[in-house]
Amino acid sequence: MYKKILLSTVLAAAISSSAFAESYQNANIAPANTAPAYIPPPALGIYVGLGYGYTSVEDDYFEYFPNSGLAVQTDINYDAVMFQAGYQYNPFFAFEFRYWTSFNGGDYSISSNYPPLYPPAAGSYDNFDAWGFYLKPMYPVTPDFSIYGLLGFSGVYISGEPGWDLLDEGSYSWGLGASYAITPNILIFADYVQLFNGGGYGYGYDYYDYDYDSDQDTRVNTINIGLTYRF
Repeated sequence: MYKKILLSTVLAAAISSSAFAESYQNANIAPANTAPAYIPPPALGIYVGLGYGYTSVEDDYFEYFPNSGLAVQTDINYDAVMFQAGYQYNPFFAFEFRYWTSFNGGDYSISSNYPPLYPPAAGSYDNFDAWGFYLKPMYPVTPDFSIYGLLGFSGVYISGEPGWDLLDEGSYSWGLGASYAITPNILIFADYVQLFNGGGYGYGYDYYDYDYDSDQDTRVNTINIGLTYRF
């Protein structure tokens, strides 16, 4: 009787020890097909880039005096070249400078509720230049593909017929975009940037030297595509 009880106890202990050993082994050996954890790319320092920027300008003007009720809407589209230079501090942040300049005269159109004063073909705005300094937060979705934002300050200059500048001011600026590394050093990118959104109430003298009292709202946006080279 005692021999049977002792034999049963030894057998149970052996089975328990074997099951525990197998469980421990399975818990401490990683499966062969487990994918490695994603590791973002390292910081890459200085980079430069070149791109094309399609730029749209919308200017809404309303005059209280002397032409009470005069409303003028100006739309201009520019083809611009964009230069880019920056420093990637780490995988998630960079500092970037951009400069845009137009290489054509711009497609110009104007509409008004007072055609005798502002005919559709009046004026011209041949020159567009802009610059911006940005903090660039980034998120690497994969080792090659990243999305990013642009947060900073920009200055925009738009000039035309003698004595008349549509815009020569600075403004808060922001943007959203994405980039893809086609080689370790060359990336393609596409983004949208709002360069200027401002205006407001004005009182003073215009370039015809008469008193005026008006509101003006101007928006400048650009869509950019290009290539970036990382050193």
